[in-house]
Amino acid sequence: VFEDASPVATSVLDGYNVCIFAYGQTGTGKTFTMEGTEQNRGVNYRTLELLFKIAEDRKKTISYDISVSVLEVYNEQVRDLLASSPPAKR
Repeated sequence: VFEDASPVATSVLDGYNVCIFAYGQTGTGKTFTMEGTEQNRGVNYRTLELLFKIAEDRKKTISYDISVSVLEVYNEQVRDLLASSPPAKR
């Protein structure tokens, strides 16, 4: 899956907004595909690693300001997976 998603990292650094969207039934492996394990990292970690490697390679010619959002939509509720505290509003 990462090989198919890896061109996204270059697109981000070329100025495009990008979303990697995992969709499917419960129990089909979305979380494992995106997160993986410490020994077998998922798409999220591999893509970010590539993104920062490309940014490092280009640092002599361009400077980047990178931000990331990780959201979960479950039972019609949107949750920010990077938030340090629960949101006040849903």
